[in-house]
Amino acid sequence: MKCMDLGFNDDFIVIDNDAETVKEKMFQHIMDKHKKEYDLLSDFHQDEIKSKMDFLIRRGCGCGVLKL
Repeated sequence: MKCMDLGFNDDFIVIDNDAETVKEKMFQHIMDKHKKEYDLLSDFHQDEIKSKMDFLIRRGCGCGVLKL
């Protein structure tokens, strides 16, 4: 999962086989590096970012294989 895919302007990427770990690591990165920006968002847009994480995990890399 790329941080840029969630609307933040950096090149941070999380790679892991466990979906929950990916979400946790990405959210921790957002809180560490983008907290001010995230806190300025409405509750709706914060929830939208979390939903987008779930969507990106479900779609996989686009190659058709969701898990290794």
